[in-house]
Amino acid sequence: MKKLFLLSTIVFVLNGAFAQTWLWPMAGHKAGENIISQPGSNIKKDFNCCNIFIGGKAGDVVLCPVDGVLQNVDFCYNPNMHSSYSYSYNDAKTWDENYRTFNMVDNVDKQYISGSVCIKIADGRKVYISGILGPYRLVKGQKVSAGDTLGTLAWSSAFINKPSLDFSVSLPNTTHDDPMKPFGLESNFHLEKLERDDPVSVEKMREDLTVLEKAMLELYPSLNERMSDNEFHVTMDLLRQSVTEPVPQIAPLQLIWFCHLLHDSHMTLLDDRLQPKPRDFFIPSLYYSWVDDTMRVVLADKQYDKYIGRVIKSIGGVSPREYAEQSEKYYVLYDNDVQSKLKEDQVFLSNVSVLLNYDSTASSISHIVFDDGEEIDIPFRKYPFIISSEMSDFERINKWRMLNRSLKNPDSVYTTRQLNDSTAYLSIKTFDISETKLERLVSWIGHCKAPNMIIDMRNNPGGDPLVLNRLLACFAQQPFNRQKGSHLYVNKRDNFESMRYIQNHIEGEPLFTDYVQLEGKPGYYCFDSVKTSVCIMPDTEHQYTGKVYVLTNGNSLSCATVFPAVLVRNRRGVSVGRETGSAYHYITALETADIQLPNTMRIISIPLVKVVFDTTVCDRTPWGRGLLPDYELPLTYNEVLMGADGETDVMLEYALQLIADGKYLSEEDPFAELDAAQNGNKLRIWLLVGMVLVGAVVVFIVSRICKKIQAENMTI
Repeated sequence: MKKLFLLSTIVFVLNGAFAQTWLWPMAGHKAGENIISQPGSNIKKDFNCCNIFIGGKAGDVVLCPVDGVLQNVDFCYNPNMHSSYSYSYNDAKTWDENYRTFNMVDNVDKQYISGSVCIKIADGRKVYISGILGPYRLVKGQKVSAGDTLGTLAWSSAFINKPSLDFSVSLPNTTHDDPMKPFGLESNFHLEKLERDDPVSVEKMREDLTVLEKAMLELYPSLNERMSDNEFHVTMDLLRQSVTEPVPQIAPLQLIWFCHLLHDSHMTLLDDRLQPKPRDFFIPSLYYSWVDDTMRVVLADKQYDKYIGRVIKSIGGVSPREYAEQSEKYYVLYDNDVQSKLKEDQVFLSNVSVLLNYDSTASSISHIVFDDGEEIDIPFRKYPFIISSEMSDFERINKWRMLNRSLKNPDSVYTTRQLNDSTAYLSIKTFDISETKLERLVSWIGHCKAPNMIIDMRNNPGGDPLVLNRLLACFAQQPFNRQKGSHLYVNKRDNFESMRYIQNHIEGEPLFTDYVQLEGKPGYYCFDSVKTSVCIMPDTEHQYTGKVYVLTNGNSLSCATVFPAVLVRNRRGVSVGRETGSAYHYITALETADIQLPNTMRIISIPLVKVVFDTTVCDRTPWGRGLLPDYELPLTYNEVLMGADGETDVMLEYALQLIADGKYLSEEDPFAELDAAQNGNKLRIWLLVGMVLVGAVVVFIVSRICKKIQAENMTI
């Protein structure tokens, strides 16, 4: 009897467990579809501990996943992963009615205000869902059942910048619970602190590098633009052999070197989400800058502040150029043979002083020889230490580095102003622009009557290609379609052997479904005109017809490279300044695989899609380089100091002088001859096809005539 009771209990418990499989909250989709981020993964550089972010189209129906009671109904605004603001909800009105009358505060972008509910279920857990709008009315205390409509999909979070649902679960004691488990999905949810070795043994560090090597060969579609598979194997073997002693988690140099070896403007070693053991670092008491082929002291320990501004002839017996070259293996986020990004990063050469002097101790000494012959032994100090900003150029340089960035006000994604009677200025800080702000920007562009417009793309990290295309359409007076061979390419569509290390995708998730194989070619291709910006049609309602000057530098990445590239390729504008950090001909972007290495537990984000923009190679667009400027402004110390007064934007002033001098498009089209040859080849191909078709028709007619004659002869 006891056994029967026990068996019945087990069956009851199991039935209860299976009954707990919840309904996926996005109508018409299976559990796990369209996950943007799951627990244990990163959103950009922010770690997502406990939430599921689910993507979709604005207006998609959102369903209640489980029976329960609405414990709370309100509006929320989530500017980042770590903060949220709530706003009241009038339960006599629908989501949409509330939204239309919502009073905006604190410079919040209204698009990212959305409805939020808390559902308490029978076992005491609470389900939190935000990213809801629609013509539906909910009331606090209302009973809801699995399958009930809660609303329609909106924007849950400003940092995702696309329609999304934010879904999480808490236990009765308010601690986070795994939101994936109720749907029967595998999860990387770990509320408890993860343990890892620190330092990492030689064997385990080498194992991580092997995992990374295999993942790159399987996933990264642009590897052979940098090196052959065999060269990559040799490189990785050398990297493994460089591990000769345990590696501290706080500075896994081999992973940093790896990212440099495959430097890609979209590949990055994400911030460490676990706390490594602290370690003392010692660096020189002087901070250096390398620009104008000259090394200068820009900051110093207070007792050495008299050396600020001095020029260095050698440091530790090494020339400044050699010292700067040693720093290059620590710089990342640029493509192929781009040169500007390295030069601009080396303006803050002191940023890599810790890594360049990794084995230094408190007793280390740096022998400095200045350009006037003075020599001094500078001791190393424990980092950080008190520095002197008196007589320092550091603040000016830092102001230069922050040009066109919106760190203080993340909502300031673009700015506009009139520089003079003939020139308007548009600063675009990112292409992650909400619909409401994009509409305002498009309207401003369409109403701008200034004969010249300067568009600032400096330090713009890129963003949404849909926003890119929408803005380009405002400058298109005829279709932008001169770029050739545009396409997308991936190594694989599914069955990834590296899946167990990938944090931001789940097994069975459909990827690249619209990609196809081409006969005789490896991989899979897609010819999506939106993602490649292969053809931009004019926006006739919002049209700017004046001259366009685009400011670029080494930190103009991704969409901030494509934007000026489209204008330059179609002879609709000129680029001013320096080479972009992303390559002109292609970038590797759109989708990423966040590979978490098993021992260091560090995550490297590997881009999965090779986005070919243009296959045209000529003097204007040499292979492997970023978009080169039509009017180059070489990097100088005067520029990074913001001029003699510390307030002058030297590159902007240079563009204004070009306008004053009447300089714009070159007289000769640098692409004309190559395009004519390509068009001639196309014409010859079509003529050949036509001749073949005509020949086939002639053969057919002659054959019919011959058969007719033959038949008549047979009847005679």
